[in-house]
Amino acid sequence: MRKLLAVLSIAGLVIVACGGGGAGSPEDAIKGYLDAMKSGDIDGMMQYMPESERGEMTDEEKEMAEEMLSFMSAIEFKIIGSEIDGEEAVVILEINFMGQVDEQEVELFMENGKWVIAEGII
Repeated sequence: MRKLLAVLSIAGLVIVACGGGGAGSPEDAIKGYLDAMKSGDIDGMMQYMPESERGEMTDEEKEMAEEMLSFMSAIEFKIIGSEIDGEEAVVILEINFMGQVDEQEVELFMENGKWVIAEGII
């Protein structure tokens, strides 16, 4: 389980430096982010990050992120709950990565009319 969290955290931290949009619901933001992660789509992942977290990645950072994301194709996830409180939300996920199952809460907030991931996966 620690390996899962470490890999997700490292991938998220590297990708946080990149340049997106959000989603119409918290669940859609999580699904979009994780689907992009599974397919190795860094730019797709950035759509679900706050504007303040987006930026340009160097070629070296992008290459490193793409290498880390190559492991993410094996991730499976299921949204098991969510709670919205105004412009903030929490989505609870069950994540299965290489046989290790973990439950995780992901915090989101509304930015420019779209849901973006504030904390949790990243």
